[in-house]
Amino acid sequence: AGIIQPLMADTFNSYKDLVDLRPLIELIRTEGKPVLYERGEYLLHEGDIEKYISVVISGYCRYVTHRSDGSEGVVGFSLPGDIASGFSDRMYRNPSRLAIIASCRLEVLQLPFDYAFSKISEHDRHFTLKMEKAFSRTLFERHLNLYKLTPAERYRKFAASYPEIIGQILVKELASFLQITPQHLRRIRK
Repeated sequence: AGIIQPLMADTFNSYKDLVDLRPLIELIRTEGKPVLYERGEYLLHEGDIEKYISVVISGYCRYVTHRSDGSEGVVGFSLPGDIASGFSDRMYRNPSRLAIIASCRLEVLQLPFDYAFSKISEHDRHFTLKMEKAFSRTLFERHLNLYKLTPAERYRKFAASYPEIIGQILVKELASFLQITPQHLRRIRK
């Protein structure tokens, strides 16, 4: 008792396996405003305070940080059914250290962040702590996977989690996330 089991989830955004998101997703689906983003539009800019929490209905968005040379480093994706939000920085009311950008035509349902979390906290006052722990464990698992899995294994794990959308993700974005070149990703896909 009290020992945290290692995360062995097969899903890419495994935080969904670690916390019951049904109340939050149901709230957003019931009360959320439909918003459409075109490719390249920002849901969140680096340096801004997150205002909204979204559920991806169709399309996908990428989480990026900008390197010192100005290039994008893709650090994650939100795919259909996922939450899209700069959650971790927002919980501490910090400016976001990443940007969230629509990678294609993106349909989301969106609620103001403060409203959504105040409503959820009425029913589960520990929800934000559970979310923070789930995100932390997910990110730690991804960090470990960078060292213990080959790029091909990381690609296969990602592809198995989202077979319906893997072909839609731009090669350069997925390669950046996997920390390989687009040419290496093309070889893996063959």
